[in-house]
Amino acid sequence: MTRQRPSRSSRRPRRGRWLLAAALVLVLALLTVLTALLDRPEPSPQAEEETLSCEPYGLDLEAPVRQRQGAEDRGLFDGDLFGPAEQTQDRFDLTFEHAGVTSSYHVLAQGVDWSRPVGVVFRLHGDGAWEFESPEYNVSCLAEVARTHNMILVVPRTPDRAGEITWWEEAEQNAAWFRALVEERLLQDYDIDRSRTWLTGYSGGAQLIARELLADHVDLVPGGGAILLGGGQAPSGAEARPTRGQLRDLRLHWDVGEDDDGTDPKAIFNALGAARDGYRWYAQAGYDGVELRVREGVDHFELPDARILDRVLTRAEEDSADESG
Repeated sequence: MTRQRPSRSSRRPRRGRWLLAAALVLVLALLTVLTALLDRPEPSPQAEEETLSCEPYGLDLEAPVRQRQGAEDRGLFDGDLFGPAEQTQDRFDLTFEHAGVTSSYHVLAQGVDWSRPVGVVFRLHGDGAWEFESPEYNVSCLAEVARTHNMILVVPRTPDRAGEITWWEEAEQNAAWFRALVEERLLQDYDIDRSRTWLTGYSGGAQLIARELLADHVDLVPGGGAILLGGGQAPSGAEARPTRGQLRDLRLHWDVGEDDDGTDPKAIFNALGAARDGYRWYAQAGYDGVELRVREGVDHFELPDARILDRVLTRAEEDSADESG
């Protein structure tokens, strides 16, 4: 029997059945999606922010813990990959190269109000770079102090890689790298109020500030000052010439323990002698705002550095307000 081509009228019911089936499939799909949305569990509440007591560093406050979140943080925003969103975030393990010398730095900017002028605190670590490697401890408290003064905290790591990690070995090279980091990277990435630029260093970091940065690169600090903890020896000479305004306005604060005299086998550096030496040198160089605090019963490892930073910054702000008022 020859197969007859179905007439147009005989095909209509089949087409209708297909349309009905497609509609049913669509309805079932929509019901499935709706059911999934309705049955979706409520999002779990966000974990409480981890905090750190700053009492060991001299302040009665709880600071948010600032720490690396994982390998994805390391170098994620290196080079030109930087935008407005990154300006308001903490950024860790960023790298910078200058004249063949490479090292890393952290920028702690979380919570800073960029609608107002923003200052900067540079923290130069002691020998061994513990502060850089473990920002979840005293660096977190320093970052919280900086934030309360609407300042970011920058924690560079010395480029030194040989033997014990220090700032004071290859000091000229390390100072040149630091200068380039400030001028070529940080001042390009961040809108900094340079009248509030603070260098703070502990032990070997204080040595680099006093012997190199203030002596040969004082133009990096047009306003603000330096806080030298457990060190800060006089330079052998000075290549830079501070302006009259810098001599008048910069605040240079040495803070050291009375027991930090090199007699402790765990701290053989005579930081007390170095601090007194640096204080006298800069006073004789004509700086009006020099001061030395010697803490009774305190050794090389007991300085309340968060409290020191807060009090020096607060006093500077109060003095500035009095002068402008």
